[in-house]
Amino acid sequence: MSSRTLAYFRGVGWIAAAVATTFVWARSVEKTTEPPLPEGVTVVRDVTYRVIDGRRLALDLYLPAESGPELRPTIVAVHGGSWVGGSKRDYGPQFARFAKHGFVVAVVDYRLARPGAPSWDKAFEDVAAAVDWLGDHAESYAIDAGRLAAIGTSAGGMLAAHLGLGTPVIGDKRPRHHVRASVCLSTPTSLAKLITRRSLQHDPVLDLIGHAPGVLETRGWDASPIDHVSAGSRPILLIHGTDDSWVLIDQAREMRDKLERMGIPNRLIEIVGARHGFELRVEAPSPRDLLPDVLDFLNEVWRERASDAA
Repeated sequence: MSSRTLAYFRGVGWIAAAVATTFVWARSVEKTTEPPLPEGVTVVRDVTYRVIDGRRLALDLYLPAESGPELRPTIVAVHGGSWVGGSKRDYGPQFARFAKHGFVVAVVDYRLARPGAPSWDKAFEDVAAAVDWLGDHAESYAIDAGRLAAIGTSAGGMLAAHLGLGTPVIGDKRPRHHVRASVCLSTPTSLAKLITRRSLQHDPVLDLIGHAPGVLETRGWDASPIDHVSAGSRPILLIHGTDDSWVLIDQAREMRDKLERMGIPNRLIEIVGARHGFELRVEAPSPRDLLPDVLDFLNEVWRERASDAA
């Protein structure tokens, strides 16, 4: 090959590399660019709620810009990502709208699974610690510790469900504060059935609980919300797409049936034709805003709690 030809191919290679780099940079900028906050909402970023094994875990707080003397209901929002990815920065903006309705919204990061380093039940310890942090700092942010709720999508919905079910935390101390309700979108509730029905060559469930023989029957059971439903569980709102092929809607329906049998207040909203991982503003197959449904559910929980306390 002549030096002129070699130079030509080198030039083409450099151009291709530059184009690829520009594409990756553009995608990165697009991904990290957040939509503007709703009017009347402020955000406090990267508040440390826990330091564990030398690692700092943080949350973002979305707050009503104006507040009166009344204490405010609070939502702990837990991101999805198959327990191995996702972040509060990606997940937070869709929940900022709750602050327009008088809520404090805490979007949390938690420990993720890595190859050879399963994160159950570390991730659950983290989100439970975030609830404790909010209860302990209630006065600073005008939080009503009696009106805490959890919301999550997919893997985050699984953790939010555990918060409402009262699943024991295996950490060094029992939680001091508890949520009064959970809202779970596209949420896996039985890990054994999840693995069996989707038959992946490598299922991220095993990143969560580990690969040891028999782990699905032990840690898999412990990590499955449906196996922790009890008479003391809190109300749960389940929202699931009928065309979800990643987490079949059977998971939500079976959870609803178990909650019904145990007498736990619950509601299942089926989004016809929706696939996995939709946001509160559903785009496909037809637009729907789920925020009013969630607010109605939580307000009903608050009313029943106030009635019981009267």
